[in-house]
Amino acid sequence: MAPFATIETRWFFEGDSSRHPELRRWFETAAPCPRAANVQAPEWKGRAGGEPDVYLLMPGCTDMGIKWREGTLQIKGRVEDLGTRRFASRHEGRVQRWIKWTYAEVPAAYRSLFAAGEQPHLETAAVHKTRALRMISLDAGAPEEVVPGLVFERGMGFEMTDLERGGKQYCSIAFEAFPFDAATAAGFDAVIAASLEDLPDALVSEASMSYPEWLDKQ
Repeated sequence: MAPFATIETRWFFEGDSSRHPELRRWFETAAPCPRAANVQAPEWKGRAGGEPDVYLLMPGCTDMGIKWREGTLQIKGRVEDLGTRRFASRHEGRVQRWIKWTYAEVPAAYRSLFAAGEQPHLETAAVHKTRALRMISLDAGAPEEVVPGLVFERGMGFEMTDLERGGKQYCSIAFEAFPFDAATAAGFDAVIAASLEDLPDALVSEASMSYPEWLDKQ
């Protein structure tokens, strides 16, 4: 697939979403923009076959993530750290630009990099994920929530994910917009601010990080 450029911000919390009922309720009911008539409540889905995402661990490297997900090799590199931003006057999150490459057909040797025990000199982390995704189109200028899976040129995902690594439970909230340009950046800021307006507990910058940073801290 062609490289996929995004601008995003993400927060991580200890405990799955059942430990954060107010956060989950907010995610499922927030109304930052009008909705298309066919939009339903967010649906929680695990990975195909219940398999985890498997990451190659690179201690101290927080600007690149390499993982095996649902039969594909995915490589994601940070292009720029845009610093910490304040949203809706009280929430803070780190905003970064990333580019992702996805490879659906790779040699078996590549797949073996992620298989436990096959490459003893490499360390991996298996992360089970159950995600609820909401999608917002920015194609018409004004944001509109649409059904996940709809194809559009400019927009953003708004997701909550339950995570399990090594028997420990976590969850995350993330906003990810594409492609990266001035129009997307403006919509990104506006939708996040509107989404977070009704979240009572402030999101703090200390909890805001990318997946490579989160993995490096575990």
